[in-house]
Amino acid sequence: MRHVVFAALLALLVAGCASQGKKGADIEQRDLFDQQKAQDATQQQDAARQAQIAKEQEELKRQLEEQQRRQQGTQQDAAVVRPLSDGSVAAGSQLKGDALAALKEPGSPLAARSIYYEFNSYSIKEEYVPLIDAHSKLLVQHADVKIAVQGNCDDRGSREYNLALGQRRADSVKRAMVLLGVGEKQVETVSFGAEKPVAFGQDEESWAKNRRSDIVYPGEGQQ
Repeated sequence: MRHVVFAALLALLVAGCASQGKKGADIEQRDLFDQQKAQDATQQQDAARQAQIAKEQEELKRQLEEQQRRQQGTQQDAAVVRPLSDGSVAAGSQLKGDALAALKEPGSPLAARSIYYEFNSYSIKEEYVPLIDAHSKLLVQHADVKIAVQGNCDDRGSREYNLALGQRRADSVKRAMVLLGVGEKQVETVSFGAEKPVAFGQDEESWAKNRRSDIVYPGEGQQ
């Protein structure tokens, strides 16, 4: 009888150990599965990051190449220059009386005639919008008056490039004036490139003074 009981207890003990071992194996396998799953997720995230970085680098490369193509195209562009002989204003009515006096009044927006640009740019800065607006209002009031806008550059770059850039600068002022109501035929444009500097130094201060468009009224001649 004791042998039978002992055998039964031994069988129960063996069965319990086997069950415990199976549970331990299941937990270990589950842990390994979770670890593998986490590792796979990390690898997927890394792959996604690498793909995003590659995409951003490709887009940056494309933008740089496009910018270089635009710059090369601009540099190779032939200058579209429409000279007005010596740059003076074509025949037309001249301002008189108060309008003429306003052009010479110190501190008046009309007394300022030059728009300055950043290097290699023909975009009009916000600070020169009031100047262009003031001259545009005057021209709208005197529709028989014609002006010239003379585009200029500093002396860096080829002659052809500077002539083209100077023309774009002059044209940018004309476009702004036309948008403000000035008649197309009231504004003629000309580019002097780097041939009419007002400063002769080889430094940024001098170059900045030469990157400009000048507004010229009848009777004033060349700036």
